[in-house]
Amino acid sequence: MALLVRSCPLQFICATPKLSKLFLQLPPSCRSFHASPRTQSIVLVAHDALTGLHSLTGLPWAYTIPLFALTLRTTLILPLSIYQRHANRKQASLVPIVQSWRHALQHETMREVGHLGPVVAQNTLLRKLRRKRNEIYRRWGCGLWKNYLGLAQVPVFLVTMEALRAMAGAQQGWWGMITGSRNVGADTDALLTADGFTGTALIPVESSFATEGALWFPNLLLADPQLLLPFMLSGAILLNLFGHKPVALGPWQTRFRRSMGIVALAIGPIMIPVPSALVLYWVSSSMLAYGQSLLLERLMPIKKPVRPCKPKRPMKSGLGLPEERKL
Repeated sequence: MALLVRSCPLQFICATPKLSKLFLQLPPSCRSFHASPRTQSIVLVAHDALTGLHSLTGLPWAYTIPLFALTLRTTLILPLSIYQRHANRKQASLVPIVQSWRHALQHETMREVGHLGPVVAQNTLLRKLRRKRNEIYRRWGCGLWKNYLGLAQVPVFLVTMEALRAMAGAQQGWWGMITGSRNVGADTDALLTADGFTGTALIPVESSFATEGALWFPNLLLADPQLLLPFMLSGAILLNLFGHKPVALGPWQTRFRRSMGIVALAIGPIMIPVPSALVLYWVSSSMLAYGQSLLLERLMPIKKPVRPCKPKRPMKSGLGLPEERKL
């Protein structure tokens, strides 16, 4: 009943006498409707990991942040990438088996829906081929869902960015900082609460960010004064998109890739007002992702699938035989 009352809107509870009476009898913890982020504990874990690595190594934050990105990618993301690469290699080796079913499925499709026209027959054939491909991949333990294991790094990236955002002394989220017009890291003291914490994650502001920068960005609480880090980020993302060996892509994949290239070009100007700590982590993560992909391409190459043989000259139809090749 407590879960039912908590899930009901407040207007419905007040309009029902029995429910309102039960609602007033609940403890204050059940009657509160304030929003508390469920990812608060995860962000705190990321904050503790950052500060722990900083204390363990004794390095300035300008070097600890890239080292933390390297640690995350080595311990969490690299094993998933290797597992995904194994699945991709197995899928490439199974392409001839998938293609061998095309002739049989084409005859079956023509018997079933050939009288309905070429469009219906083509769509049916493609649907049968996709079903057979999924069946073969599933039988060999390389289902198509393994191609999306790389998306597991997105929540890790967002949680780390949220922890760095709170450590930089910004109350609004990192997306609000990107779309905001003011420099959120310029006035750190104004963003502190009475308890000395920021936001809802109760993460203290890391005052050492102001003195442990490097090179042209000595203060990680402020935006890059030289505007180099934001445009380095655009270059790193473009490198991840177009810096690999050319592969054959479908029309929709090509459009998506070009669209992401336009987004990468726009990220640089958008990230100008963001504190340098967040941009530094994003640049480090993007460059490490590119290096990891190059390493996997070299150590675990995906061989091109075997294609069916093509005759050097067309065969004659009927009873005639092809002419012998002249020496």
